[in-house]
Amino acid sequence: MITRSATGPDIHDAGSVACVPEEGLKGLIRPLEEEAFLTRHLGVRPLLCRGEPGRFNGIFGWDDLNAILETSRVDPSRMHLVRAARGMSMTSCSEPVPQLAPRGRPLRLRPEVLTGALADGATLAVDGVEELHLPLRALVGRVEESLRNLVQANLYANVGGAPQGFDTHWDDHDVIILQVAGKKNWDLHPPTLPHPVGKLTSPPKPQPSDAGWSGTLSEGDVLYLPRGWWHTVRAADGPSLHLTLGSRLPSAADLLRLLLRQLATERQVVRQDLPRFADAATADQWYAELRATLVEAVQEPGLLERLGKEAGEEAPGRPVFTLPTCSG
Repeated sequence: MITRSATGPDIHDAGSVACVPEEGLKGLIRPLEEEAFLTRHLGVRPLLCRGEPGRFNGIFGWDDLNAILETSRVDPSRMHLVRAARGMSMTSCSEPVPQLAPRGRPLRLRPEVLTGALADGATLAVDGVEELHLPLRALVGRVEESLRNLVQANLYANVGGAPQGFDTHWDDHDVIILQVAGKKNWDLHPPTLPHPVGKLTSPPKPQPSDAGWSGTLSEGDVLYLPRGWWHTVRAADGPSLHLTLGSRLPSAADLLRLLLRQLATERQVVRQDLPRFADAATADQWYAELRATLVEAVQEPGLLERLGKEAGEEAPGRPVFTLPTCSG
């Protein structure tokens, strides 16, 4: 069954089939075919695939998060608290690691303090969590193969009663949300500016009266949002654990960066300093040469297409070790 919406996601029923890492994107967007997702939804419109509890048991869960927290040292660049009461931070939830040889000042988490912060309404965020859990890394790697682009998995966990973690906002990258456990309430609004880009654009916030979509993600659900879609996420009753697979897909700006890199290698005028203090005639000559160089480059048959293919060819590789084999 498919439900289509003008202001929200297309909704599909994924059924009870478990999602396994080896299936990658295909398993997340079931029953929609991968080709249909890539051509009709990626970068275009949201998608919601309803699943059933236990769908992500082989990928991630509360036990996996507990294991990570028990065995990881505190890294503020990876773990942080959102909307914690009384100014709590991950550092304030930690203690020195007992060690035989003092090497730096490593910290580990104190379960009772972190649990207390979450009980007070904080949300735990862990960035790049796929680097800490092999099944999730396998899933992310397969999604990267489909998107031909880097994917990062972030985790968000709360134990119920948490305030709204982030204000209504839009992301400058596409996201695939996996509701691993519990529920979260989502409000969606279409972009208020087509294809917004990070700090280069400032789309106006949607008005409360603007048409949008509101719904609840339950355990087993997957939601895809293209870049620029406004969203508000609010906690439901009880604990919630969800993963966000984010990917900044290549744009025309990436193509132009490749073009300028090539031109800088080949053309002296592109490497020159701006003629800020030159006389008018010299400056005019330089700008004329630069303009001619750019026009000539973009008119070269097939050049932009070749660079576009290069920009979206494949995801960067992840480190793989083969010890004790030493292969270069």
